[in-house]
Amino acid sequence: MLIVVAACGQAAVGPSPSPSSSVAVTSPTPTPTPSPAPTTAPPSTAGRFANAVLGYTATLPPPWRVSACLSRVESTTEQTYLGQDVLTWHSVAEEQDLGVSGGTGPTGAFAWVITIQVQVSTQSASDFAIARAGGSGGKSDPDTIGGRPAGRVADSAGNAIAYYVANGGRMYSIELTPSGDPRPVQLSPATFDAIAHSVSFTTPMARPTPTADPVPTAAVESLADAVAAAFAASDADRLHDLMTPVCWFNSGVNQSEGSAASRDKVAAGLRTSFSQGLKVTVEPRPIMTKPPMPGSFWIWSTWSEYGVPPRTTPKSNVQLVFDQIDGRWYWIGALFNATR
Repeated sequence: MLIVVAACGQAAVGPSPSPSSSVAVTSPTPTPTPSPAPTTAPPSTAGRFANAVLGYTATLPPPWRVSACLSRVESTTEQTYLGQDVLTWHSVAEEQDLGVSGGTGPTGAFAWVITIQVQVSTQSASDFAIARAGGSGGKSDPDTIGGRPAGRVADSAGNAIAYYVANGGRMYSIELTPSGDPRPVQLSPATFDAIAHSVSFTTPMARPTPTADPVPTAAVESLADAVAAAFAASDADRLHDLMTPVCWFNSGVNQSEGSAASRDKVAAGLRTSFSQGLKVTVEPRPIMTKPPMPGSFWIWSTWSEYGVPPRTTPKSNVQLVFDQIDGRWYWIGALFNATR
């Protein structure tokens, strides 16, 4: 359930330099996202990570760390799915550069990672594991994690691909997220087993309460005006400065897939698109709430047809999404082919 919300998060690539490609950019998730920064504690110097809200700790051997961009904790409005941590061996810079391209199966920063998902469940670990392994034909072997009975699911070679363990009315799913690329040496079967078996449980802290619906302020209006002016000038450098500086820029196509990419890549794609004739008209008012992807506000824009004939990107109505990060407002995402 990962939302690659390039927000931080809750899985885009900006307008592609290739005129034959989609002009969209968005977030992960199984959904990777930027999603809001997760409520988690950083790993200690000894490599012990603790998530006080989800109620567990784990030991992460170097270079493993928790991805702030792919992890999240749900607020109290979500009654079943409580959140997830995504453990990665990529550095922050590598993860930023990889992004998440969307499509079938995990890609980019969301490929070959370990996901620890937490949800409310009354099932036993064994029953839950069998169901996740393929219903009546699935198979799980008994195991123990954090002093609790666990179910282990393996691949055809006998290597573990997932562990499931119940504690305090919650089910903890510790799963590999493979892709079509070769398995990296950083994620050997022994490493996965060691991280899974290092998990122990703590008394969970309260989940965050939802905040009140935001109200447009002068700062939000200023950002909308700045984005409109930058597009009117076809200024990719200015748009780069107005985009989210953390995690990824989210871009999606209405009723289709999305992807997440760094603002450097999105700006580079825009620069190429402008050179191929792209013109964008932005309507900075009205500023609307409840955007189609993670964020606080959105406005309309119209992107002209552009590209190198006969392969051109068609005209599109695009919703531009804004959100606040560390006290400042940024352009964080775009939904293409939106219905007006």
